[in-house]
Amino acid sequence: MTFVGSMMIATSVPALAVTATDAEHRASVYAPVAEDTISQRPQTLEVASEAQLAPLTVGGYAVEAAPPPIVSEVAGIGSVAVIESELIVWPVISPENRASGFGPREAPCSGCSTYHDGVDFNPGNGTPVMSIADGVVVLATENGGGLGVNVEVQHNIGGELITTSYAHMQYGSLAVSEGQRVSAGQQLGLVGSTGQSTGPHLHLEMFGVDGVRFDGFAWLSAHVS
Repeated sequence: MTFVGSMMIATSVPALAVTATDAEHRASVYAPVAEDTISQRPQTLEVASEAQLAPLTVGGYAVEAAPPPIVSEVAGIGSVAVIESELIVWPVISPENRASGFGPREAPCSGCSTYHDGVDFNPGNGTPVMSIADGVVVLATENGGGLGVNVEVQHNIGGELITTSYAHMQYGSLAVSEGQRVSAGQQLGLVGSTGQSTGPHLHLEMFGVDGVRFDGFAWLSAHVS
């Protein structure tokens, strides 16, 4: 009977249970530790009451409308909007080379005036002539009388309409046409000696809506970007 009892224990109880002597080991055998449930718990974040976010203050913004364009009349075309120009440049390279300034002078030729309505730049024959600012071409002709090959461009500068006239350019060099929009620095033609001229140069005139000419060199010296 003792032998039979031993066999029953050996076949019905795991061997490890028989040899285990401490309670902790027996617990690990008979009651395995359940899977870790910590990761399954909902995570929470405690925030102190003084850390509450203050409501955002929404500031007001003023919206300014863009200044209206100036409307210019171009012969044979009609009304053309002249957008304000932000850039102003010299009409030629080497603007320091000048032949005659604005104002009283001795007439350089028979029939030439003793009061110079513009400024004469001497950058060299064939030098590109450029628009001083964004604008609209209101005149482009090879038959400008004493002005020879002549281009006039109207500009919106600070809300004021200013016209620039580029005279004595070479025949066949016109690069723009009436009604065309041009940008600051865009080529209009080439320095020449057409019309009433004693040699190759650019005669630049500037005037406002009243038609009164003013010193273009002084104005450009103060406004060139």
